[in-house]
Amino acid sequence: MEFSVVITTYNRPDYLVHSLESALNQTLLAKEIIIIDDNSSTDYSAVLKKFNDSRVRYIKQAASGGANVARNLGVKESSGDVVAFLDDDDVWLPDYLKEHKTLYEEGADAVVSGFKHLGNEREVRVNSDKKVTKKSLLKGNKYCGMSGFSCKKHVLITLNFDEKLNNGQDWDLFVRLYLRGFTFCNISKPIFLYRFQNPDGIGAKLRSLDPADIEKRLGSARKHKAFLGTYWFNSRVAEQALFSLNHRKDKLRWILVSLRYAGPIATIRFFYISLSRKFIKYTG
Repeated sequence: MEFSVVITTYNRPDYLVHSLESALNQTLLAKEIIIIDDNSSTDYSAVLKKFNDSRVRYIKQAASGGANVARNLGVKESSGDVVAFLDDDDVWLPDYLKEHKTLYEEGADAVVSGFKHLGNEREVRVNSDKKVTKKSLLKGNKYCGMSGFSCKKHVLITLNFDEKLNNGQDWDLFVRLYLRGFTFCNISKPIFLYRFQNPDGIGAKLRSLDPADIEKRLGSARKHKAFLGTYWFNSRVAEQALFSLNHRKDKLRWILVSLRYAGPIATIRFFYISLSRKFIKYTG
């Protein structure tokens, strides 16, 4: 069984140095490492010269299409049995691929894994599920982002990443894998480092989003409304509207958006759960 690694990058050559090093320094060597540059305006030549390894291949897209377009291209270009994805701002721990391979040898079609926060390794995010469950998926992505995900290539060719979605692409794919009945396993250990609160990351972009553009955030929820059901659909919409509310401008407008799209019950429930978590963290 051979692994292809797909690293997606955009205007972050300094971050790529660390992610690429982590992919090259695995105890289980990958067959190839494909870097898909989503048409960056920044020059990557200096970074690429640092790595003299025939397994590394750099592909720059002619036009920027977003992360999922880049991932689909990476899958198409790969030749391994399994494709493992790594974002340019995250880092794998040395046994990452080895841990994934163990589950494929036991019959997995796809694998997700736990992580630590890069720079604050005491902050650990691990789901105890042995296999990905509907119970967890109903609550959103309670597993990991793309840097903790791998999948057999033939499965990815069948499903593809949804290039129309603006967010929730990882959760969308996880739901589709679950609904199609693939053996989707979870590693209940933190085996990679996730860069939290990136200055140009998803959270920062979300905080600058105008309330009038909320529909851009609801694509994955609307796509899987039947899977979610009314309760969890409204909960997800409220979360999309009220996420990181403390850092947003026009707080009242965002609350009104949640009331309009998710309803008063889901909106109140969001605040109740948020306050409960803060209380537990404070008293714990």
